[in-house]
Amino acid sequence: MARLGVRTPEGRDTLAAGVLIVLSSARLLPVVHGDRLDGLPVWSVGVGFLLAAADLATVAFRRRHTVLALVAATAIPLVSMLLPTRPALIGLGVVICSYTVASRLPLSRGPLVITACAAAHSLVGLLGTAAGGDHSGLLTFWGVLPGDVPGMVAAVVAAYLLPATAGFYVHASRAGAAKEAARIAGEREERARIAVAEERARIARELHDIAAHDLSAIVIQAGAADRLLDRDPAAVRATLRAIRSQGRDTLAALRALVGLMRETDPESVDGRAPALARVDETIRRSRATGMNVKVHTSGRPRPLPVTTDLAVSRLVREALTNARRHAPGAAVSVRTAFDDTGFAVTVRNTRPTRTPPPPAADGGYGLLGMRERVNHAGGELSVGPQPDGGWLVSASFPASRP
Repeated sequence: MARLGVRTPEGRDTLAAGVLIVLSSARLLPVVHGDRLDGLPVWSVGVGFLLAAADLATVAFRRRHTVLALVAATAIPLVSMLLPTRPALIGLGVVICSYTVASRLPLSRGPLVITACAAAHSLVGLLGTAAGGDHSGLLTFWGVLPGDVPGMVAAVVAAYLLPATAGFYVHASRAGAAKEAARIAGEREERARIAVAEERARIARELHDIAAHDLSAIVIQAGAADRLLDRDPAAVRATLRAIRSQGRDTLAALRALVGLMRETDPESVDGRAPALARVDETIRRSRATGMNVKVHTSGRPRPLPVTTDLAVSRLVREALTNARRHAPGAAVSVRTAFDDTGFAVTVRNTRPTRTPPPPAADGGYGLLGMRERVNHAGGELSVGPQPDGGWLVSASFPASRP
C-alpha cells in the first residue's frame, strides 16, 4: 500500500487516472438524463464510457507495466470502433503511454515497441474502417475523414511519434545526468583514494621523523649520562628517567600513527586535534633533559587541523633537538599565537654557552623535512641565524587548511 501512496510516482499516476475517469464519467449523466441519446441504445453509450475509463486507467499502471499499458491503450480505441458511438478523445492513453515507453525503456526496446504498436493500430484501424467501423471521436484518428488512408496513417504516426519524441528527449537527458553523476562520483572516489594515499605517506614520514628525532635525542641523552656517570649520579638518574619517559612516549606515538595508517576513511585522518598537545609534551621532555625552555602563548587556543598539528609538533621537536645538539646551554623560547587569520609558532634559541659537538655526517635533512611538512599544511616557514648568534625557526598557518 505504501507503494500506491500519493507521494510516490505510481500513487500520483493512480490519482491522476482516477480524476480523469471521474471527469469523463461525469459527462455521461447529462447525456442520459437530458434524453440526448438520439435513438442510440443506452447500453452502447455505457459501454463507450467504460472503454473510455479503461483507456484512462492505463495511466495508473504505465510505470509498473510500461509495455502492457501501451498495448492496452493501443487496443481499447480499436474496440470502441465497433460501437455506434463513443465519447470524444478516446485514445488519450496512447499519447501518455507512448511518452512513458520512450522515456523509460532502453533505446534498444523503446522505438521497437512504439513502432509495433503504431503499425498495429494503423492496420487494424484501416481494416475496421473498411469493414464499416466508425473512427470518429478517436484521438488517434482525429479530424480524418473515413476512407482517407494517408490521413489515418499520418494521424496515428503523430499520436505515437510526437509524445515519443518528448519521451526520447527526457530519456537522453536522464542518461546524460546519470553519466555525469557517475563521473562526479568516480572523481570524488578517486580524490578520496589519493587523499588517503597522501595522508598515509605523510604518516609514514611522521614515523620516520619520530624514529629519527626521538631516538637521536635518546642517544644524545645516553651519551650525556655516560659522561656524568662518575661525577653526578643524581643527574644520571634524572637523565635515565627522561630517556625512559621519552622512549615510552615515542612508542605511544608510533602505535597511534600505525593505527592511523590502518584507517580506510580519509576523514578519519583529516579531523582536528587538541591544540598543541604534542608540543606541550615535547617541551616537557626537553626540560627534563636540562634545557631552559620558556613558553609564551597569545590568543585563544583552539583545535588545529591534524596536518597543522603534526607540522607544528614536528617543527618544535626538530627546533628543540637542533638547539640541544648545536647550541648546548642556550636559552630557548617557544611562542605560539592564535588569531582570526591563522596560527603562528616561533622557536628561538640564544647563543650557545658551551662548545657544540661536531656535526654528524648524515645530518642536514631536518630543515628540508620541516619545510615540506609546513608547506603541505598550507603554511610558510622561515629559518635563519639571528644577530645575537642565536637561531630562529618560525612558521605561520592559515585559519583553515587549503
